[in-house]
Amino acid sequence: MRTFTRLYGCLIRNADKLVPRLMRPLWLSPTGPRTVFFWGPVVKWCVVLAGLGDVFNRPPHLISKRQTLVLAFSGALWSRWSMIIRPKNHSFMLCNAFLSVSQCLLLWRSMNHNPDSEWKRWRDSLEETTKN
Repeated sequence: MRTFTRLYGCLIRNADKLVPRLMRPLWLSPTGPRTVFFWGPVVKWCVVLAGLGDVFNRPPHLISKRQTLVLAFSGALWSRWSMIIRPKNHSFMLCNAFLSVSQCLLLWRSMNHNPDSEWKRWRDSLEETTKN
């Protein structure tokens, strides 16, 4: 592990010299590219993009309701947490908010797919009561 730490330190020291003056505030920011606070959300966007791909391409009967619910809850929880921690991490909040929204869309598609589901019967009965 120390090897990677030394390698990363060497890389950052050499990159420090190449950062233009205009980019210095971002580079030296507590949530900038020199920290895990930057790279964590960058990597997590892959999970968000996979979820958005599922929203448009996955057949509704193959969507796992439990997994989708857990990911939606996790996205909402981490969105909140990213605003509590110091330094506040807006990119992490945005990434997790998108994760939560995409998973809620998947859950909605999954629940509306099966016409015999209890959810559909509940929704239909709710619509009938609002019409009367």
